[in-house]
Amino acid sequence: MGLPRWNLSNKAERIFRITVLTIVGLILIYEKIYGSSSTQYAAMYLCVFSLVGTFLSNAVQKRYFTSVMEYAQVFRLVALLMMLCFLIIWIYITLESTSQAALVAGIV
Repeated sequence: MGLPRWNLSNKAERIFRITVLTIVGLILIYEKIYGSSSTQYAAMYLCVFSLVGTFLSNAVQKRYFTSVMEYAQVFRLVALLMMLCFLIIWIYITLESTSQAALVAGIV
């Protein structure tokens, strides 16, 4: 039997890759301009897992991981799950730090 696979078309894979990498690029630009050390770690891990999750496409799996395609698919799913987790962590930390900065600015 095998593990479940995503059978996305090449066009859908390309749109997914462009969307994810655009979001990650915008987060990196935001971190360069407004980031602090607490948010940069979450953004860094988000970038690492997004690269693995987006570039390990079905075509790459079929070409380089023919004998272990099921495990490569699981590796990709875990990378995408970790990417979403770090995106949520980054959003939470960024909102927390901006709300604290707004409170300090309002008090002073």
